Amino acid sequence: MDVDLRLVRYFLVMAEELHFTAAARRLYVSQPALSNQIRRLEAQLGAQLFERSPRGVSLTAAGDAFLPHARGALAAIRSGVADATAAAGRDQVLRIDVLQTDLATPRAVLARLRDRLPSLRLEVSSRGTRDQERRLLSGELDLALCGSTAHCPEGVAQRLIRREALGVALPADHPLASAEAVAVRELTGETHYLPRDDFAPEWNEFVLACCRTAGFTPRRHPASTDGTSSALELVRAGECVAVGLLSTPHPAGVVVRPLAAGVPPYGWSLRWRDSARTPAAALAALRNLE
Repeated sequence: MDVDLRLVRYFLVMAEELHFTAAARRLYVSQPALSNQIRRLEAQLGAQLFERSPRGVSLTAAGDAFLPHARGALAAIRSGVADATAAAGRDQVLRIDVLQTDLATPRAVLARLRDRLPSLRLEVSSRGTRDQERRLLSGELDLALCGSTAHCPEGVAQRLIRREALGVALPADHPLASAEAVAVRELTGETHYLPRDDFAPEWNEFVLACCRTAGFTPRRHPASTDGTSSALELVRAGECVAVGLLSTPHPAGVVVRPLAAGVPPYGWSLRWRDSARTPAAALAALRNLE
């Protein structure tokens, strides 16, 4: 019996979520389409895999029995694709955009790729999430690293790979520079640095949402720079503060303090177009970045 591997993938996501709406969201399909595909797989197997009831969705005995084999089959295919890709030779190129190469997670992504796939030639860019979206859809880009809340268009897949704690960069002589942690509400009267809206809109919305939750709308610094280094120079000069990732390196004259409990960590996602150029080897190498 031939079973469509796409249906196997749908089954695995559904088995993890046990909720059609959540599974459909992860798979970027409609809920009716997912339900139809699950029924198609059940018809191929001649067995009901999920029990649907007013109380929710659960695996049947047949679904439980099929689950480890489905996982093994998909893992074997992914491993085979990764091995074949890695063996393709030194001429293989991965076009990847990582937003900013001076941040910890982009550096970790590039270091992992170089360590695990030394034959891979990396073409690295840092052009922002809106440009990433356009290039992924046009086929000009193979892989993108961005904030997990960025708009993800139809036809693009994504996987959350890391979460990072937040901090705030302050001038060394700032009254909060000696605090163990800083509550967002303590930054109400400050001028805040934010990058260009067309470069990282998801980051700006994340920071603005944190400020709104704390009861204020931040006053933005008028300058927009090309990266965190230039932004931190503005902080060092006492012109502003900057909410950012706690892992971001900072120069002398700048102090970074963690934000107090209650602020969610920032999620990083990998994105790619599900096509003949899906970067399977890179995705396999970056599976456990945490």
